[in-house]
Amino acid sequence: MRSKPSFLRPIRPVLKTAISASLTALILASAGCAATPEATYQAKPGETAQAFYQGLLAELSSLAEDYVQAHALMLNLARMSNDPQAYERATEFALRSRDGDTALMTARSWLKAFPGSHEAARYVIQILVGLNRLDDTIEPLRADLAAYPLAERGAAIADVPRYFARVTDKKRAATVVQTALAPELTRSKLVAPVWAAVGTVQLMASDAASALKSALNGARAEPTNRQIATLALYLVQAEKSPADDILDGFIRASGPVDAGLAYVRRLVELARVEEAYAKAQTLTTLWPASAEAWLVRGSIAFQKKDMDATRSALARCAELLEKADAAAQDAMAGGRVAAQAYFLLAVLAENDKDYALANSYLDRLTSSEDQRRVNQRRVQMLLAQGQLEAAQELVSNMPEELEDEARAKISAEVELLRARKDEAGAYRLLTDAMVRFPKDPELAYEAAMSADKIKDLVAMEQILRKLLAQHPDHYQSMNALGYSLADRNVQLAEARTLIQKALSFAPQDPYIIDSMGWVEFRSGNLSAANTLLRTAFEAKPDAEIAAHWGEVLWAMGQRDAAEATWERGLQLNPDNETLRDTVRRFTHKP
Repeated sequence: MRSKPSFLRPIRPVLKTAISASLTALILASAGCAATPEATYQAKPGETAQAFYQGLLAELSSLAEDYVQAHALMLNLARMSNDPQAYERATEFALRSRDGDTALMTARSWLKAFPGSHEAARYVIQILVGLNRLDDTIEPLRADLAAYPLAERGAAIADVPRYFARVTDKKRAATVVQTALAPELTRSKLVAPVWAAVGTVQLMASDAASALKSALNGARAEPTNRQIATLALYLVQAEKSPADDILDGFIRASGPVDAGLAYVRRLVELARVEEAYAKAQTLTTLWPASAEAWLVRGSIAFQKKDMDATRSALARCAELLEKADAAAQDAMAGGRVAAQAYFLLAVLAENDKDYALANSYLDRLTSSEDQRRVNQRRVQMLLAQGQLEAAQELVSNMPEELEDEARAKISAEVELLRARKDEAGAYRLLTDAMVRFPKDPELAYEAAMSADKIKDLVAMEQILRKLLAQHPDHYQSMNALGYSLADRNVQLAEARTLIQKALSFAPQDPYIIDSMGWVEFRSGNLSAANTLLRTAFEAKPDAEIAAHWGEVLWAMGQRDAAEATWERGLQLNPDNETLRDTVRRFTHKP
């Protein structure tokens, strides 16, 4: 399931957790500051002995957890010395005493003594939010923003949504923020930041329609505003919408390449692969010297199985990487651009059966986090060359101290067993792994797929149902179980429900669309099945999808089209058993 963005980060170290309707979180977060020397009251040069003594008594009372006494002493000191640090400590002590009204009174006294203090204003606003007095935050927010120079106010406006990240009534929060920020709309340079902040809180309130309107308002005022582009990115959905237009305009107006890359990755996440590839092409035109843009373009081409385009893009990426020094390479997404580029180049070389070249690319991946996938790839290459003993030795030497290492080793051992045609052994290994890692949904899913391969459909179904009970958003399992039921022509109503739910998570996933097409076929809806399977195959040319689509075409009497579809599938993967069995059943060809 697509996760919502987190807009909250600490506004002050002392307020490490935003206030909800209860003050408890704020009090606990505030308490975390007491252990640091900076948080305690510090004597000032020239301070009287009485003031020093009073500050010391307040801190000692705090250590004794007598926060009421500590607050009284520190507030008296603050008023006597007019010291903002003393006001801050007094506010903290009131919070620790769980007295929100006293904390608010103290913070307001601090703000009255220092009208331009952003720290005091933040305390007032946070405490009001914690007391669930959202409407009362409007005036403090306005006053605090007005205290910023115009050049700094946009950044301050961008921070406003964080105050309301954990409130219960986020719809009310959105209204409050819009009201509080309304005066800033008279300043042309602040229109976009205001609408970005308003839209952010609306999105937090799950009001995507209002958030989109806010994003459009901001984009009309300032098409190149980064905050508006970020908001639009979160609003991009499975179907094209005005949020896409906002991002297109932002990118074409020479927005930073990283924003464009984030948009492309979002499209890929939503299975809008063709659009993602078109945007990646645009990025490499606008930013021809960006190795990361070429990598993303090549990665999507690889996903589309367009190997020529993949090679071309990755060759350009590698060329740019070769020109960059080591420091520049490390700066590119923390060195991950080079790692991913060389890994994909290794995969391409492996596909071409140029194992020496593939290994030379893998040799460039030296970080510890890369070694797991490097070892797995080398195991696969050894298996492809029939070097089972060498593969076994490599697997035996793989580390397994860390959980991720152990999982990687299990995956490699499964590959080795399958290379030896021992699917039953692979299934036993995976079921043992499920016991070792009972909360790992991917191991359970792989075990279910292994059970399917050894025709233990009862075990497969049991594993998938248990997995879905523990991880109800694991849509791959919904699809697998739904497809299995449809393939056996049983419980078609449940199969349809499962696959429809899977589609709600990934509406453009070609494999799930294929499953729905198979449900329609089993239900006798040939026309609907034909449409769905054509869509799936066009989105993802795949041998198994070709098998299904061809069978539907055959059932519709379009036998030439069916055989042509199967032939295309065999060109993609001549060893696919589902496709080969389908062709044998209908054409009696070996």
